[in-house]
Amino acid sequence: MAPSSPRRDLDGEGTGGGSTAPREKERPRSFDEKTRSACWRKAAVVMGRHPERWRQDAAGNVVCRCFWSCHGCLCYEYDHIVPFSKGGESTVDNCQILQTRVNRSKSDKAWIEQAEMQGFSCDIKFTDKELDVIEMAVYGDVIRPGKQCRCRTVAEMLGKVKSKNQMAACELPYNDAS
Repeated sequence: MAPSSPRRDLDGEGTGGGSTAPREKERPRSFDEKTRSACWRKAAVVMGRHPERWRQDAAGNVVCRCFWSCHGCLCYEYDHIVPFSKGGESTVDNCQILQTRVNRSKSDKAWIEQAEMQGFSCDIKFTDKELDVIEMAVYGDVIRPGKQCRCRTVAEMLGKVKSKNQMAACELPYNDAS
């Protein structure tokens, strides 16, 4: 049977190979919740949208907070600006949100230009009305400056009950041409 490679204990001592050199401190590869929240807050706010729900990534793409780590056009990932593989740390200063496909295309490149990131971006650009419909579907309400509404229940739509919720029900899809 072939000898196995030496394992490291928590104290850095080898269990087989005789090495007594201390083990390099492990760096966390992923961002913790506190770092992800701070990274979200430092991303550009989408004008006219709720900042806890919508942001712009470093390439200018609109992303939705509920769509973390998926593959659609509104999906995003937390990216190491200086790639982890090139020594980048998992800190707020080295974190940015990027549309998933942009992050996957960026891969382990450092300091990629915004124009190049935009070239990796999803070609679909959503209108405000489309974002309202998506927000309604995801959150059950739409919160925008001067325009807040909630999703009506099925019972409300059938006229069987009148809601006690003070927030007005949204009229989606819109009837006007704007």
